[in-house]
Amino acid sequence: MILHVLKGARIDSTYEVRLDCTIGRDRTNAVVLDDQDVSLVHCAFFFGEGRAFIKDLGSTNGTRVNGEKVAYREIADNDVIGVGNHELRAEFLDESKEQLPPGTLFSDGAIDTFPDAGGEDDTAVSAEEDRNIFGSTAYFLKRRIARGGMGAIYEAEQIGAEGFVKTVALKTILPEFARSDSFVASFIGEAKLVASLVHQNIVQIYQLGRHGQGYYIAMEYIDGIDLTQFLFRHELLRRSIPVEIATYIVSRICRGLEYAHIKRGTNGTPLELVHRDVAPKNIMITNEGEVKLADFGVAKALLFMEEEDGAFLVGSLQYMSPEQAACEKVDCRSDIYSLGLVYYELLTGRPAYSPDDEIETLARVRDGDILIHPEMLRADIPEEVVTMLMRCLAKNSSERYPSASELGYALEYYMYSPGYGPTIVTLANYVAELFPDREFYAPPERPDTKIINPN
Repeated sequence: MILHVLKGARIDSTYEVRLDCTIGRDRTNAVVLDDQDVSLVHCAFFFGEGRAFIKDLGSTNGTRVNGEKVAYREIADNDVIGVGNHELRAEFLDESKEQLPPGTLFSDGAIDTFPDAGGEDDTAVSAEEDRNIFGSTAYFLKRRIARGGMGAIYEAEQIGAEGFVKTVALKTILPEFARSDSFVASFIGEAKLVASLVHQNIVQIYQLGRHGQGYYIAMEYIDGIDLTQFLFRHELLRRSIPVEIATYIVSRICRGLEYAHIKRGTNGTPLELVHRDVAPKNIMITNEGEVKLADFGVAKALLFMEEEDGAFLVGSLQYMSPEQAACEKVDCRSDIYSLGLVYYELLTGRPAYSPDDEIETLARVRDGDILIHPEMLRADIPEEVVTMLMRCLAKNSSERYPSASELGYALEYYMYSPGYGPTIVTLANYVAELFPDREFYAPPERPDTKIINPN
């Protein structure tokens, strides 16, 4: 589906939307609208069986279709969607006629080219550039996957000798950030640090490179979905996420965090890595059911800090710990709190904190003020799960699990102490059933398999 901006600050812009995604003012959305009347995460598109739907996500000013405020509605060709001061006309693609020029970069966001590849309005990469756009290491950019607060992420092919081709993801720094020496220094330092993180539950970093005046990171390409899409699909289908599935996902991220938190440098010195942005957009589920934590790009290790720890806010406000939101020093227990917020949302179907009013949300996050107890939103959550969840969400970090290792053990004991429990195959099959229109690998699961050692 193509969205043509008819009115607003982004008038005449064009966006291509293919997968479940969001519109909002925050840069983490697929479609970003710089409009104060647009909420941070305003509304969402859902797709299934050749149909498209729009859902308002509790925005302050509402979402309109053809001038009428809607909470949820199917979108038809040429419908005009009103978001804040913007109006966007929906045009459905005829896939049989769609032809994109070689090297065109397209995504769930605006049709665009890689920064510095020929101008903001160009859509094609030249024949000379398309295979050698990054100089000595050749990458062919296929499409832009997402645009975040720091830069964009592209699906690309790494081209090697004798016909070698490897699909990777390329993360870039936006031009406005690339002009900041301190930001670039931080980006480079963090890339060097996280390149040493090799773990099945962490997205692997392959290379740090330079292109023109900017930088990029080549990383593992995840063929799958993120937790934002996972949560949206459950909301669309009006079904709750099974407790064992939610617990399994969180337990795998625990193991990735455990590894990162205790990682040491080559000289044996602890790196003291803290992710700082454990949020649904940074948690991926592969076709095979692997759960991976992405984007250590905002992680800070003491070795590479140029400013005093806690001098600025980084991360997603909705998923910050109280101490992070208060710009205080953070450690691994901050990530545990953030993971607890993700667990809360997986179990209840709604975030613990509203994304709309930044000032009010910031005050509540700093106070650790979660207004609605999870059992009030979902009565069938087992008592043991509620106990683990609320310990993660203790305002005082000393009252939380002291490490991701201990939290991971508690979650795994709950899942596997009866003798049976979810596996990577369980999750792959569940997601395949949830997204029948996607080609997920889902091998048959043997129900008589007994879990002896979940690790």
